[in-house]
Formats: sequence, structure tokens, C-alpha cells
Amino acid sequence: MSSVVPSRRIVNDKVCPPSDQAYLQAAVVFQQLREEKPGPLQPLRYGKKTDTPLPEGGDKPTQRRAFQLAFDTLKCTAAPQDLRMLLVLSEDQDLLEDIITDSCFHTSQQISADLLPLAMVMLFDFQDRKFTLREQTSKELEEPLQEVRELERSLYKRKTKLAASLARCRVKLNLQSVSCFLSDPVRTKQHRAKRLPLFAWVNTLKSSVEEVCEALQVAGLCEAEALTDLKDLAFCRDSLCPDTLVFSWQLVARLQHSSLTAAHVLNIQDRSVCVAVSVLRPLLFDNGDVLVVGSFSAVTVAHVAVVASARSGRVLLCGADHTSSQLEDIQGLLGDMDIKNVRILSEAFSGLSEWDSSVQRLKVIMVLPQCSSSALNDPVPTIHSEHGKWDLLSDLSHGSVAQRKIHMMAAQQARLLAHTLTFPKVQTVVYCSRSVYPEENEQLVKRVLNKAHTHPKLLPFR
Repeated sequence: MSSVVPSRRIVNDKVCPPSDQAYLQAAVVFQQLREEKPGPLQPLRYGKKTDTPLPEGGDKPTQRRAFQLAFDTLKCTAAPQDLRMLLVLSEDQDLLEDIITDSCFHTSQQISADLLPLAMVMLFDFQDRKFTLREQTSKELEEPLQEVRELERSLYKRKTKLAASLARCRVKLNLQSVSCFLSDPVRTKQHRAKRLPLFAWVNTLKSSVEEVCEALQVAGLCEAEALTDLKDLAFCRDSLCPDTLVFSWQLVARLQHSSLTAAHVLNIQDRSVCVAVSVLRPLLFDNGDVLVVGSFSAVTVAHVAVVASARSGRVLLCGADHTSSQLEDIQGLLGDMDIKNVRILSEAFSGLSEWDSSVQRLKVIMVLPQCSSSALNDPVPTIHSEHGKWDLLSDLSHGSVAQRKIHMMAAQQARLLAHTLTFPKVQTVVYCSRSVYPEENEQLVKRVLNKAHTHPKLLPFR
């Protein structure tokens, strides 16, 4: 196990500032997701929104960092209801816009309308880091993005005025801190998100949970009895998921850069997915197939495949329901992990029927639809990894999702779930959402079951 002992090279777990590219991507996301306000309540004049798709290029860590920065910026542009009247009276509906206009930053520095989104995301990050300059990497020093560097220099040059404007805004709104600007639900989730433990499942095709625990202890970590005992260099076993370990949030950077993770022995994943996969264990049949439908990551496919392999089962996917890049990610990870019990079908799930030869061994269907992600304390990592809906970030930034979006998603979820009930050989359907809304949970399941048509010789789903 020496080859998978966590690396000791990580000596500083401090989060590095965003890169130039992350700033640019975050600006694009913010511009597309920001709320359009009536003319009198819009002190800044942004450029026109375009139909440009949200950025999907570049490396994944940069992309995820960009969406996180855009989401955090959006939260500071969505005033809670108890501040609405005061903000309307002062003609300011945005904490960051208030800082920019009060300090005259946009006029004194001649910031164009097209650069305002970039100024917003950089200002959020700048004040979050107490108005200190970034330390650039050697690559960024060699290949700087000029518009980012010029705007950064302008922010730093005016940092005293910006800090003073922030202080005046806090006094005006009686805010003890910037986080007090947020609504109670958003602030509570943000506080929890900063202390969330990390969950990682063990690839039992490569190693056992016991062996991994021993390797972690050799590397200097200690095993705690329960999740409530996690602190400092501690980890524990998940009480709901027998193949999953839970790590203290202080170990996030170390685990992300460890050789255990690099070798795919430990696989970091949101607990909601780990629990859904664990539910499959007692439901599997020997040599039976599991069909996974909806929206999910390559890591999720690998996790289901490892669990199914214990019963010599296969995992089926409907290739037509995924983009070419998503399929490449899945095939690449399965190759890296040497997983061979996954078959990608050419059809879309909606085109599959009980007569297709590919589903004759099908016993379990796992439904992982796109949902509101409203139950997550920090939705960005899971939306990013599991291919969720990015346009929900504007709603989630102020603590609730518009009813029309809930109804649209519930309709898509119902179509998926209803089709799963048309396969007579299927014994079990596992449906997983990350939503607090009944419309995406028990109400949806009840509605679909009430409309389901069961073959007269079969017991109905319950």
C-alpha cells in the first residue's frame, strides 16, 4: 500500500486566489445569471446579455472555481426581503454596486459596460481577501491576461476608497459583516458549507476499506469513532455507506492532492450520491443489470459499477442522453480504473422498451435527474460534477427557486420516472433528488405511481 499513502507535500491548506482565466469565466457566468433590475434601481449600466453558452472549456478546477466565484458574487447582489424597502429607498439594490458607485470606481477608472461583470467578480474576491493583492503563479506571470491585470491594478490603487465605501454601506444597512447582507437561509448554508466534511468512497476493486484506513493512519491521520468527532487530522467511516470514509474539512486540500486520490483508490463525491449508490447493494441480483439514467458524473458511473461487480452485474447507460465530452469523461475514467462491466447503449432512454435485447437482464433502474439542488449547502461542486443546471445559481443565491423552474424540472423528472415503470422485468427503481421541494420528491413519486400502468400478471410498484 506504500504507493497510495497520502502525499506529505501539502504543507499549506490555504486556498489560492482565482486565476486570471477563472476571473474571466466567472465574469461571463455572472453576466448571464445576474438579475435584470428596473431602470431606476440599476445604478450601473452593464453590456447587453447575449446567448453565449456558459463556459465549458478549460480545465475543470478553473471552471469550478469560476462558477463558485460567480455564485458568491450573485449572493451579494440578491438582497433579502427585510432589506428590500431600505434598499429601494436608497436606490441601491446591490451591495457590490453600492461600493462601486459610492467610491466612484467605475467613473474614475473609466470601466466600460462590458468590463463591469469582471469588475464585480474581482471586487467580491478582492474584499473577501481583505483588499490584498494576489500572488500569481509562474505560468500566470509568463502569460498574463491584460484586461484582468489592468483591472486588478485599478482595484488595488483605489483599495482605500473601496474599503471606506464598504464600511459606509455596512453602517447604512446596520451590517456587522458582509455575510449579514445575505438572507438567513443563504447565510446559514454558507456557514455550514465552510465546515462541511469531505466524503470519499473506496474503490474496492483496488483495495479494501481496512487497507485504506491502515494506510491513512500510517500517513499520520487518526480514525475517529463518529462524524461528530471529526477534527484536525481525523477521518471516520460513514455510518450509511460501508465503502465511504469521511474526512475533516481541514483535510480537503491534502486529500485532493494525495496519491490515494490520484490512483482512484479514494474517490471524492457528494454524500447524496454515495448514499444513493449504497441503497443499491441489497437490491442487486446475481448477473443482473443496473440502468443509470438522468444526469450524473463519470465518478458516479464508476461507483455504481464497482458496487455491481460484487454481484457480477453490469451497468448500462444510454449514450444518446449525454454529450460527447461527457461520454469521453466516462470512458476515460473507466479505462483509468480498469472497470469493464459498463455498457454504453446507443439509444436514448426514452427510446428504450421492454423488447430491446439490451435490457433483458435489467433488474434495477437508478434515476438521477437534474433537480433544484435546493437541499445542498454548497450547490456548486455537485452541480459542476454531476452536470446539474447552472441557471439555478441565480435562484439559489437568494435562497429559493422560482416555481416555474420547479414545475419544469418536476415535469422532466416525472417523464423519466414514469418510463422506468414500463419495464416488466425491473424489480426496483431508485429515485434520487437533492431538493427540499415536495414537488420534486414525495408528491412527484405519488403522482407518477398513481398514473402507472402495471401488467396484470405483475405486482404494482409501491
